[in-house]
Amino acid sequence: MIVPGISDLRLFTLDGARGQLLATYYPAAEGSPHRGDVLVAPPFAEEMNRCRSMVALQARALSRVGVGTLIVDPFGTGDSGGDFCDGDWQGWQDDLRLGINWLRLHGGGCRAIWGIRLGAIMAAQLAEIDGHIDRLLLWQPVLSGRAYFTQFLRIRIAADLERPDGVKSTDQLRQSSAAGHAIEISGYRIGPTLAAALDVLEMPAPERMKSLRVDWFDVAADMAAPPSRASSKMIEQFRAAGIQMELRAVVGPPFWQVHERELAPELIASTQQVASAWDVHPAETNTADTAVWCSDGFGEVPCLIPCGADQLAGVIHSRGSSTASSRGVVVVVAGGPQYRAGAHRQFVSMARKFAAAGHAVLRFDLRGMGDSSGDYVGFEHSARDIRAAVDVLLLKNPDVREVVLIGECESATGILFYAWRDARVTGAVLVNPWVRTESGQAQVILKHYYLDRLRSATFWRDFLGGRISVARSLRSLLEVVSTVLRKQPTANQVRPVASDEDFSGLPLPERTAEGLRRFPGRVMFLMSGRDYIAREFDEVTASSSAWKSLLKSPRIHRTDLMEADHTFSREEWKQSASDSILGWLGRW
Repeated sequence: MIVPGISDLRLFTLDGARGQLLATYYPAAEGSPHRGDVLVAPPFAEEMNRCRSMVALQARALSRVGVGTLIVDPFGTGDSGGDFCDGDWQGWQDDLRLGINWLRLHGGGCRAIWGIRLGAIMAAQLAEIDGHIDRLLLWQPVLSGRAYFTQFLRIRIAADLERPDGVKSTDQLRQSSAAGHAIEISGYRIGPTLAAALDVLEMPAPERMKSLRVDWFDVAADMAAPPSRASSKMIEQFRAAGIQMELRAVVGPPFWQVHERELAPELIASTQQVASAWDVHPAETNTADTAVWCSDGFGEVPCLIPCGADQLAGVIHSRGSSTASSRGVVVVVAGGPQYRAGAHRQFVSMARKFAAAGHAVLRFDLRGMGDSSGDYVGFEHSARDIRAAVDVLLLKNPDVREVVLIGECESATGILFYAWRDARVTGAVLVNPWVRTESGQAQVILKHYYLDRLRSATFWRDFLGGRISVARSLRSLLEVVSTVLRKQPTANQVRPVASDEDFSGLPLPERTAEGLRRFPGRVMFLMSGRDYIAREFDEVTASSSAWKSLLKSPRIHRTDLMEADHTFSREEWKQSASDSILGWLGRW
C-alpha cells in the first residue's frame, strides 16, 4: 500500500515468495536531473539497525541530485514478515531482486546497487547475475563471510564469559549449527541454512565483474589510516581485472557498530558527489501504477505521520483477535542508533504479540531517526512526535478509547515528560528508564562494575597473568571515587513543584519524578537485572526525596527480569518481557 502524502518518502509492501516485504522508497527530487535509482543491499543483523539513520540521510542526499533509493527489508528482517531465523542468503537475494524489478517497472530504473558492510557481497553477487547493473557503491565492505561470521559468533562467547555453562568457542557454535540447531547471537537466531551460507560467502571473482564501476568508501577515524590489508589486496585484484575502481577514504565514526547514535557527514557528502556525476538520461518508466506491485500486507500497514513540517515513518499493527480491545499501544523508539524495529527487532515481535491479543499497535520513528524527516531532537523534545503518533493510531482505529505508551531507556523518560499532558494516555510501560546523572553513574560503576570484577574468576586469572594494567585500573577507580565524593546526592534540598509550574529546568531525576507524579494513569516499570541503567534508576529513586512514596502507589507496578540485559537480547528474555507487559495489560 503506497501511503499518500506530500513526503519525500513512500512506504509500501511487496509480495515476496515467503511473505510480505516492507519497502521504503525515496524518489528523486522533483525537478532534479534524472540519473536513475539505486537499490540498497543492507547490512547484517544489528548493523542494519545501527545504519538506518545514515541510510535515510544518504537517500535524501541522493534524491537532491536526481537519484532515487529503494530499501527492501529482506524476509525476517526490519519490518518485513517472518522471524530472523526464517532468513537465508538465497532467499534474501531473491527478495532484493524483487526490488530491482520493482524499480525497473515502477521506479526510475536500476543500474546501481549500494552495498553496506556484509551487503557489499550481496550487491556484487546481484550485479554478477544481472547484466544491467553497471555501478556499485560499497560502504565499508566486508570481504569474507567466514571471517565476519566468526567475529559475530564471538559476541556470544563474550556474553557467556561469566556463565559456567556458557559457550566457549566459535567451533562449538558452528558444530551446533551443523547439527541443525539455530544459534542465538545478541538477540538474533541464526538458522543452520543461513549459518552455512555465511561461512562460504566471498566476493565474486573480479574477472566476472569487469563491466562494473565500483566506488569503495572506507571510513576511518583518521585520514592517514590505510585500508586493511584484505581491502588493499581486493582493490588491487579489482583493478588488475580491469574494473573501474575508486577508493574514497573519509573521516568518520564506525556508526555500524557503536552503541550511540553516530553520523558520518563526510561519507554522505562523498557518496552524493559520486552520484551527482552519473549520466543524466530520460526516465525509464512511468511511476503512476506503483500500487500494482503492492498489497495491504499481513495486518501490518506502513504509514506516514504528519508532525508539523515533518513526517514520521511508522507501522500500524491491526488487531488480530476476535475480541478487539478498546486500548491501543504506541511504542516509542529508544534513543541511540535504533529505529522503529528496535534492537534485534524486539519492537516488531512485541507489537505482533500485542496485536494478536487484540490491541491496535503503532511503532514509529522520532524526528531525525530512522526514516523520519526533520532534525534529531532527542527524547527531551519528543512530545510533539508522541502526540502525532497517538493522533494517527486513534484516527486509524476510531473505536480505541485509550492509549498505553511503551518506551525503553531514553524513550521511557520522554514518555514521563509527555503522558500527563494527554488525557487519552491512560497507561505507560517504562523499560529501564533513563535518569542518569554523573554521580549516579559513578555510584553504579563503583558498586556493581568494580565489585563484580573483584568477584570474577576471569579478572583474577587476567590479573595474575599480567594481562591487566594495575596502574590504569587504579587511576580509573580513583576517578570514579572522586566523582562520587564530589557530587553527593542532594535529595533533601529538592523543593516541591506546583502542579501548574514549569519543571523543565529541574535535574533529570526530579524532572522524571514530577512527570510521574502528574500522570494519573497506571504505570509499569520493567527492569533488567543485568543492566547498569536499571541500577542507576534504583540508586536515584532510593536517594531522591522526589521519588519517595511515588513508587509505593497502588497504580505503580514493577517487574524485574533478573537475568536479562538492557535490551533483552535473548529470545527467552524478549518473550518474558513482552509476556509481562501483556499480562499487566490484561489485569487492568
